[in-house]
Amino acid sequence: MVFNGALMVGVANVSADACQYIACNPERLSSDQVLRLLFVFPFQQLRRLALCLWTFFCFPPSNPNSL
Repeated sequence: MVFNGALMVGVANVSADACQYIACNPERLSSDQVLRLLFVFPFQQLRRLALCLWTFFCFPPSNPNSL
């Protein structure tokens, strides 16, 4: 599915402004900060989890008693 980038950014800006208005946040976050909080931060955490699982399942720790 192909998305229009400009439309997505516009919707994200309007949505961020609406959420901040509803939350009565006196200091508005920039759209860049909101997008980073909504997309970049969760994907960084998922990346860390995937790396941890990959390391655990694909390269199990060696047992020092088996040597």
